[in-house]
Amino acid sequence: MNDHPNLTTSEPRDIASDTVSALLALKAVMVWQDRPFIYTTGWASPVYVDCRKIMSHPASRRLLMDHAADLLKIRLKDKVNVIAGTESAGIPFASWLADRLDLPMVYVRKKAVGWGVNAQVEGDLPSRAQCLVVDDLTTDGLTKIATANALRRAGASVNDIFVVFNYDIYPQSRQAFETHGMTLHALATWQDVFAQTKAQDYFTIEQAKDIKSFLADPIAWSARHGGADKLPTSIESTA
Repeated sequence: MNDHPNLTTSEPRDIASDTVSALLALKAVMVWQDRPFIYTTGWASPVYVDCRKIMSHPASRRLLMDHAADLLKIRLKDKVNVIAGTESAGIPFASWLADRLDLPMVYVRKKAVGWGVNAQVEGDLPSRAQCLVVDDLTTDGLTKIATANALRRAGASVNDIFVVFNYDIYPQSRQAFETHGMTLHALATWQDVFAQTKAQDYFTIEQAKDIKSFLADPIAWSARHGGADKLPTSIESTA
């Protein structure tokens, strides 16, 4: 059943537009009211993008996962042979992608359970695995790097990460990905959201002003509103 009839399959250049349209239609782009959102990483934010809503809407889900599969086929070609979802939000997205790409899938726990190098990895991780880490979104990117490091400890090679939505605002995240030898792939960013919502008056003037202040310096905004005020000293501490 097509629950969003205005969404249609698009050319690759329209991937970001389709993604933003789906998130807005699902009311997945939320703005704070009485208090800021506090992410699991500790950052305070005036906005939250709830990509998990995509799970409940087949037409949006199908469209965006088709886009993701097409994008990854072009960018990765034969570079990966295992899809690795993060616990827990990354698991459904990893499942849909693994099915479309006809690849095996594992998922990575936030913390090890049991013993041995595979204590964090659920499923059969083959030898010489080249994994694509999959999650719903990323803020500063550090939890994704921690996930990739867990896979590396289990013997896998990890060079690429995929998310539906990338905040793309934390200045240290790009450097962190580069330092750890990883490339981030995403369907849309906050720049795409603002490009599309400006014409729709989706945010009030005050909301837009507050969001722009946050996007310009998310760490300072977080510190002023009771959230984290600096990056963690260890990437593994974010897992």
